[in-house]
Amino acid sequence: MARRWAVILAGGSGKRLEPLTRRLFGEGISGEGRPKQFCALLRGNRPGGNTPGGDTLLGHTQARIAPVIPAERTAYVVVEAHAPYYKEVLADVPAERLLVQPEDRGTTAAVAYALASIAATDPDAITGFFPADHYFTDEDAFAHTLDGAYRLAALYTDSLLLLGAQPEHPEVEYGWIEPGPALGSHGGYWLRKPVFRVRRFWEKPSVEVASGLLDRGCLWNTFVMIGPVRTFLNALKASVPVVFRVFEQIHAAGRATGQDVIGPAYAALPAGDFSKQVLSALPDRLAVLRLDNVGWSDLGTPERLMATWSRFGVKPLTAA
Repeated sequence: MARRWAVILAGGSGKRLEPLTRRLFGEGISGEGRPKQFCALLRGNRPGGNTPGGDTLLGHTQARIAPVIPAERTAYVVVEAHAPYYKEVLADVPAERLLVQPEDRGTTAAVAYALASIAATDPDAITGFFPADHYFTDEDAFAHTLDGAYRLAALYTDSLLLLGAQPEHPEVEYGWIEPGPALGSHGGYWLRKPVFRVRRFWEKPSVEVASGLLDRGCLWNTFVMIGPVRTFLNALKASVPVVFRVFEQIHAAGRATGQDVIGPAYAALPAGDFSKQVLSALPDRLAVLRLDNVGWSDLGTPERLMATWSRFGVKPLTAA
């Protein structure tokens, strides 16, 4: 039986949220604000407790997925420039599970790096990817659906399974997933909901288009995705062959975490967005599972974060 792995994507700089995090947490490295994933922004939500990252957004992410994926098979993609932060909050994480990028080259490189690392040791793994800046009001419901998603990913081995959030309004800053035909309802006692093919992605639509997507039952793209490592690698090979070849060489070298290998690889890579370069290019290789009533939000902007504070009564740990 394929083993479950998780990758927490924690390498972003959080520029849009920087004015707020700077005001709350002070100056960071070289005068830049502390990246949001290393900030304790959600007092009142489920605490990180003894998980890596504690009460930071990263810690909440790890605590959220811990019931489904064991800590020893959870990897973290970070950026070298953030070393003072991740060395602080991930001090107990073994070095082989810290995937340190020389620089942030976007989500395509981050995902490819993680896949190369996991494939080098567990090529038959089922792997999930989780951004470190999400909020869920019902984390138990999320964990239940996530467990089912891993089980489904083991059934639909030729597809990547995406989690699409039930939308609440015609949001123009999110990507949207338009579901296609149902693949059926699976799962027996552990999950009773249909899985759909993906017809199309809509990236940051206008208000008018978003309203139509809402009316048609489309879903917000959470960028939480689960699938076999081999299926992810095949999708990379088909859509971004240059990136695939770079990390294939790393995989072949058997040193996916060696900085002597990663440095030159990143120097040759253009920045890229996995949603645009891979998911949008290959909808026929995707399936989507709907997250119902979990209260999902991407905490990417000050406005969205403050709206979450106001709506759900959560505040940063530095706030009075």
